[in-house]
Parts: sequence; C-alpha cells; structure tokens
Amino acid sequence: MTSRISSLPSKVRWPMKVRLLVAVGALILGAVPGTAVAAADPVSAGMAAGDPMAAQPVLLNQSGFGLGESKRFTAPRAEDGARFTVTDASGAVRYRGKIKDGTGDFTAFGPGDTGDFVVTVTGKAGVGTSVPFGIGAYWTDRVSYRRAIEFMSGSRCYFGDYTRKTTDPVSDEYGPRECMKGVAWRDAAQYSKEIQTLVDMYLANPSAFDRIHVDSAVYKGLPVTLPEGTPEIVRLIHWGVEVLLEEDVNDPQLKEQLASFAFAYPQLKKYIPVSVYQRATAHLFATWDDPARDRYSWQALTPHTGDLLQVYTQVGTGKGELAPGHSVWPNVMMYEVAKREGRDDADRYLNAAQKQASWLVDNLDLTDPRVTKGQRQSEHVLITGLVQFAESYPDKAPEGVTRFVREWARIAVERSDNLWDFRRYSDDRWTIPAFTGGGADDPNEVGNVAGFSAPALAAARLLGNDPLAGRLREIATAQVDNLFGRNPAGRHASYDAPSETAGFEGVERGWYSEYYGGAGLLEGESGVLDGSPKNGLYPFSPEKGDIGHTEGWVAFNTAWNESLAWRAVDQTRVRVTSHDHDHAPAKVVKAVETVRVELAAPLNLDAEALGEGTVEVRVGDHPAKPLTVTQTAKNSKTFSASLDMSTLHAKPREAITVTYGHAPFAVSYSFTVAGRD
Repeated sequence: MTSRISSLPSKVRWPMKVRLLVAVGALILGAVPGTAVAAADPVSAGMAAGDPMAAQPVLLNQSGFGLGESKRFTAPRAEDGARFTVTDASGAVRYRGKIKDGTGDFTAFGPGDTGDFVVTVTGKAGVGTSVPFGIGAYWTDRVSYRRAIEFMSGSRCYFGDYTRKTTDPVSDEYGPRECMKGVAWRDAAQYSKEIQTLVDMYLANPSAFDRIHVDSAVYKGLPVTLPEGTPEIVRLIHWGVEVLLEEDVNDPQLKEQLASFAFAYPQLKKYIPVSVYQRATAHLFATWDDPARDRYSWQALTPHTGDLLQVYTQVGTGKGELAPGHSVWPNVMMYEVAKREGRDDADRYLNAAQKQASWLVDNLDLTDPRVTKGQRQSEHVLITGLVQFAESYPDKAPEGVTRFVREWARIAVERSDNLWDFRRYSDDRWTIPAFTGGGADDPNEVGNVAGFSAPALAAARLLGNDPLAGRLREIATAQVDNLFGRNPAGRHASYDAPSETAGFEGVERGWYSEYYGGAGLLEGESGVLDGSPKNGLYPFSPEKGDIGHTEGWVAFNTAWNESLAWRAVDQTRVRVTSHDHDHAPAKVVKAVETVRVELAAPLNLDAEALGEGTVEVRVGDHPAKPLTVTQTAKNSKTFSASLDMSTLHAKPREAITVTYGHAPFAVSYSFTVAGRD
C-alpha cells in the first residue's frame, strides 16, 4: 500500500529482523486458514536485549516514549533497590534510578535529543538491557497515525471496489469472501465502530489527518466521487456512509455510525457533497426509533431491538457486541443534528440520552468486570459517552455521572497495581475469560488493551485535579506500552511490527504469529493488531509462549483509533501570550498589538521536518479565520504563530477565541480586546 504525508521522513530508525514464514495455504482469497510463525532467532534466543527469557529481562515500549508522558518499564526478576541507568548511543549515562516492585520509572528524563537510548538493570539476577528506544515529541502518535489510516483503508470490503459485490452480505452466516461478516469493512460486524472512531480522530486532530493520503487506495462503485486531494480519513468516512446507506442498514449500532457522520458533517462538507448528508439524515430520522434490526448483524448474542430511543438494560457478552452505554453519545449527536435541521422533535433524542445515562449510573455494578474490561474492545463507549454528555450538557446529564466515572477510575487504578501497570480483569484473573459465543479459554483481548486509553483519558479529563486523574494517564500510557512490548511476551501486538512497510518505527520483536485466511483477510495489512499476552503468561511466564487464539480484527484496530483520538485531545493545549520576553498569558489585549498563538498537539508526522497545523481564530460570533502555526523546533511540542490583532478588525471589549479541534474535542483559549481609554 502506497501512502504519503505531505513530506515523508528523510530517515527512520528501523531495526530489521529476518523471519522465516511457515504458512498453510497461500496468501490469496480463499486460502486455507492457518498461521505464519516467526522462527526462533538463534542469536537472540534467551540472551538478547529485550528477550523475556534472559536472566535479567528488561521489557518496555520497543519504539519509544513521548516527551512529558510516563516512561516506565518492567524488570520482573529484579529486586527492590536494584539500580538502573538510561544511556545514550555513546554509552553516556543520562539518568539513574532504582527498581521498586519490579518497575522502573524514568518519567523525569526529558532529553533534548531523541536517542537511541537503552535501559540497563543491575541486580542479583545479573545485568540486563532493554532494546534501544527513542524519546520525542508525541512519539506514539507520530509512529501510529499513518498505520492506523492505512489499516482502515486496506481492510475495506471488496478491497475498495463496491462493484465487486455480487451477493447480499448476509446471504449466509458469513457472506461473500471479500466482505465476510461485514458491510463496509471485512469481518467488521455491526459493533466495530469504524465511522465513529474515524470521525473522532478527525475531530480531535484535523490538521494531522488532513495530511495523510493513501495513493494506492481504490474507491469504486460509490454514488459520489470525492474531489482530488481529499484526505484519506475523509474518504474512509465517506466510503462507510455510502455503503451503509446503499445496504439500507437498520441495526442500532450501524445507525449510530451514520449519526456520527451527520453530527460531524460541518467539518466534512468541504469534501463531501450535501446530498450525502441529506440521504444520511433522511435515513436516520426515519429509522432511529424503528425496532426492526434485520439489516445487518452478526454474533447478536444478546437479544435487543433497533429502537434507539429505548433504555437498553442489556449487557452484552465478552464478544463486545452490545456494550452498555453504546447509545448515550449517539443520541446526543442526533439531538444536535435535529436542532441543526430545525426539527421540533429534537428533545426526544436528548431525553433518550438522559434516561439511558441515568439507568447506567443507577444500575451498573462497576465491580463486576463483565461490564468493564469484560466488554473487550467495546468497553470504551461507556465512559467516553458519559463524559462527552456531561461536558457538552452539564446541566442535562444525570447528577451521578461524575461519581460513576470516579468509581470506574478507582477500580481501574486498583486493578492496575502490579509490575506491568496492567489493568487486570479481576482479583483472580489478568485477562478476559472465555465467553458465550466465542473465545477460547484464553481469548484474544488485544482490542481492550488498545482501546483502554480512550475511557481512561476521558475519565481523567472529567475528574480534573482529582489525584486519580494522574494515575489514569500513567495507566493509559502503560497499556500503550503493553501493545508495544512491555508485556510478559516482550512482543508488539502486531506480527509485522518490525516491518518497514507495514509496522511501527523502532520495533524489534513482533507478535509470535498472524492468522492466515481468516474472515477479514487481514494478514499483511499495515498496522493490524494480531495478539496480546493471554492470562497464562501473567504475571510472568514467558516460557508458555503463543497460547490461545491469535487473529487480527477490524474491531481491535478501531478501539486503537479511539485511543488515538483521546490521546490527541488529552495532549492538546492552546495558549495566547504577549510577544514580549515574559510571554505573559493574554487576557486583555489592545486592538493594535501582536500576540503569540501557541498550540500543543500531535502534529509532527515527520520527525525530520517542522510540522504545521491550523487553528481557528474567531471574533465574537463571526465566522472563524484560519491561522497556520509552525513547530518551533524539531522535537518541540509547541507550534506557534504571530497574530496581528489589527487584521481582525475587532471592536473594543469583543471576545477573541482561538480553537483547535472540533465539537466535543475542541480546545480553546479566549481573551478580550481592550476598551477605549
């Protein structure tokens, strides 16, 4: 798959690894299901840096860490007080610390250079070293954004050519081979939230995703062709909407996906014609409260209807097919769409959100892991939906929302008190157990790990200065680190993670295997998340190896999308300061002054070039004007621009608001024009 950003990195750190693939069947449509397995590397077996079988293993995020984020690692055989150092490529010691409870912390280390760095632990078990890693501005986001979009592009039904559809997707249990168990994405099901998570990524960080294109992506057979230069994320949203409309879907969670498009349309109308929006809203208003749900669904293991105005009291299984809270935010979005369209029935959507939220906070027992981690990749909808509702309409959301979210946070923190900072399933189990309708004794839960940052960061945002918020952010980073190798297997969740063309910068060890010929035909897709350590490997039994089921799934990657969206908004800051040497925050500014606008957001897609972004500057309630901000230096987290106040033609005492992001993810800074003397 050929992708591009406006300028590609001139160099990347790609430790490469030769692998022997042993496959049953060929990599073609209809191949016999099987696995490709990475052969043991005789050089690294039990001895190499980062190998969990080493005498003193040191396990961490193999790619790198973000400046200002938590930086922790696990040394499972090191005693309390064992010493560790962080050294650079020259061998110079840049940081020193001690192990406590199997964990080392070098969060305070914020170098000006990006590495490579290595952690070395010295203790009773001997001397052990980590794999090399980097530290830089928005590291995880920078190495993940392009792969996330490439995956969503490559995993579409019919490989992007809708004219290849020959049979109904539900003609049998699985449907046609090029759209097995899916409507718009392969093996996607009704609950995988492709459009919703793409919309959230775009609303949270529009300037970054505006720059990502996939030149080789095919888009054929849709009623509307988008203009040349449309960002890939917008093309993906449009693809999903058109296919769902063409298939006349009525499953409630597929309707929720269409609602996210209708809600976000003001930010998409530059590329997508209004006729698409009109068809989507007509479909939504006509079917939202219709109980029918016969187009389409798979693994609908929990009986329910398609009426989205009802209070859902069902809690789905570990498949994640009907997570509690799934309808809260979609009903708020429909309320906004109905108001925009001037409908006199808009309140019914808000009322539905209120009733559903009230039922959740009054009835769910958050100590029962079946309603939290037990929802696997779909867990995030509960907390993110409640937080977005509470922040958008604080006077309309139930009074108990903050208390409920704080209780979720308390339990998550309590269950993460271990050497991996890993949020466990329960006191007696690390990962999710077998569930009705699928899953072996050790089910694949990589989507829950990938999606955890979304509810954790949403909760932290709502809780503000509560001490729980800081620990939630630390745990959220730890789950990302788990995906990237800080786990008992010492492996990234993607089998192809070490690949320069499909993997993640700096990763040495990918997942043990990938599933060939699966329902989604996802083997080889860029950025696919294949597996994560099963219960048997925790707390530290790496010798058990590749136990349980391994298979990539669109629903796992969309959970990762949602985490990337919330990571962006959690790191976004907007500030306006004076242009003098002290850069005091702007409060009241003269109409002829020049001020400095600063944005902190994950926009540095190319580590070797200065990144750019666009903020909106609004005078009062007038239309916003764009302002380009540029990264102040390589590896800087700040993007800035000068704003000449005289160009705004603002009147005395008018408010000026600078904003980045949209809708619930918008981050703003406001100040006032000085009055006349």
